[in-house]
Amino acid sequence: MDNVIGIDIGYGQTKTFNSTGAKRFPTTVTSRVPEETFGKVSPIEINGEKFLVGDDAISKWVIDTRTAGFLGSNAWIAPLGLSLILNGLKPEDVKKGQIVLGIPPGDYTKDMARKIINIVRTSAIAQNGSTYDLRGTDVTVIPQGAGIYFAYIFGSLVGAEGNKNIAVVDVGHHTIDMVFFARGKYIEDATNSIPMGVSLLLDDICSVFKRQHKYSINHQTAEKLLANGEITILQDVYRLEQIPSLLRAYADKVSSLIDKFFESLPEKPDIGIAGGGGVLALKGNMKLRHKFYIVPDPVAANARGYYHYGTRRKAE
Repeated sequence: MDNVIGIDIGYGQTKTFNSTGAKRFPTTVTSRVPEETFGKVSPIEINGEKFLVGDDAISKWVIDTRTAGFLGSNAWIAPLGLSLILNGLKPEDVKKGQIVLGIPPGDYTKDMARKIINIVRTSAIAQNGSTYDLRGTDVTVIPQGAGIYFAYIFGSLVGAEGNKNIAVVDVGHHTIDMVFFARGKYIEDATNSIPMGVSLLLDDICSVFKRQHKYSINHQTAEKLLANGEITILQDVYRLEQIPSLLRAYADKVSSLIDKFFESLPEKPDIGIAGGGGVLALKGNMKLRHKFYIVPDPVAANARGYYHYGTRRKAE
């Protein structure tokens, strides 16, 4: 196993990719860590602050990731730490390794990238007596959505499309990120990041479900209802007949946003590609004036692209 890893810390899920393949877990984080519990949990300590992350973070005190303050915070570093642990990377592997991360293109500037790199490299990450010292680690930050581009270029077609104009849409949990590459060059002023991710649809599903069935459900349960058409609560099966109309309304808004992005680009794109977990919910429901190609495994596409970018950067 090499020591390059791509980590996509999404607002809904964190996705990772290295030479062993893709992994993902919920970006659920809580600082509510009980001193004693029936059953074992393994908190991650970030700069002296303890967190439960992912499947361990079952608590009503889960942090809302859909805030401007999440990016770069100790809570944001916690999924990064869990990513290293879940992929079997030991402190000595990470010390001289390479981590490639993404941030929303609306937040991306060279100064912000340097700020995030400095935060990561000076953070102390510890769990179960193991401490990760990232001061010697090569950390790279690129715009989210650019990972989907690199996954397409390096992972699917081995560079065959590198000279084309490619528009990228990343439908995430909180934001829809859009970036543009003209003949292989990232066009910084042709990007957008809009808080219209699939969480808006999940909010609507949760609200309508509570109104109709008098039960509160979270986003993860709403995702299951959206995917399967039904959920089971206390051995009773529940459905929501309004889902098709909610999905159509959301898909129409997203379609309009994407068409507007295409029409605002400085050059006409040769191809549009799409990724992100929200793409799976929208597939077959969008009415676009411009066709899109959905990349393989769209949920993990950013993380996979980060990894490909890192391995090629390492080889240079």
